Amino acid sequence: MKHKLLILSLSVMAVFAVSFRAAAQEPGQSDDKAGEVDSLQAVVNSLNARVQSAEQAELDRAIWKNRSKYFNIGYVNQKLTDKTYGGELKSDFGVSLSWGKTYYLHKKPLFNMMKIGLDWSWLDINYAKSSLEDFDFETNETFTSDIHQAEFGMQFGPSVTVNPVHHLKVGAYFRVTPSYSLLYLDETVHHHFVAFCNAGLTVAWKVVSVGAEWRWGTAKYDGMTFDESELDEDDMSDPSVDDVLKNVPDRKFKTSSFRIYFGFRF
Repeated sequence: MKHKLLILSLSVMAVFAVSFRAAAQEPGQSDDKAGEVDSLQAVVNSLNARVQSAEQAELDRAIWKNRSKYFNIGYVNQKLTDKTYGGELKSDFGVSLSWGKTYYLHKKPLFNMMKIGLDWSWLDINYAKSSLEDFDFETNETFTSDIHQAEFGMQFGPSVTVNPVHHLKVGAYFRVTPSYSLLYLDETVHHHFVAFCNAGLTVAWKVVSVGAEWRWGTAKYDGMTFDESELDEDDMSDPSVDDVLKNVPDRKFKTSSFRIYFGFRF
């Protein structure tokens, strides 16, 4: 900002100098003075070019460098498919949170409007809740149980960002998301590492951004359940953790998510 004010001040001074010298010249000195006027005009044009260059550099810095980090909060619509026993569960609601940065691979935008980068989301959290209706044959009643699923991981992958006008940016990306997944289903805790894939689109204006993202991944989960038979009220001894927690057969699940998010660029 300081250098812009200095250049503008010099431009104004040069313009006043040109006007004063032109008004003070004598009739016989018109040819000599014309050359001086042209020289001063060239100085003014050079200063104007520097001002425009400084303004463009500041705009580029505000668009690219100062808006490379992102923080997104989203709504999740998710589907869980049991690949072992069959069946699908759709989420009642879900939320997501991601925080990261885009590292651009080149300084100057391609075609003066596009940059290619690598996105690294340091933190990616996804949670979804579903409901499952079942029948209890002992009481002859239908009951509903809650299903909870959560993933904790990070994202990494390429992105393309286009700046068509002013502070408007439109982007597309594909990321790999290694995550640790927890699933509570049928009174059993299922857990495993899952390599998710994420593909999305985003639109940003200065600090504010909105986007949509598709997410999918499949893995065979390990399972643990609580064995109530090991808890005997007549037995005063405390059972060990290994006795109470019982391993169950592995089950393969596929997770498909659609996330809409609102974010901030900074």
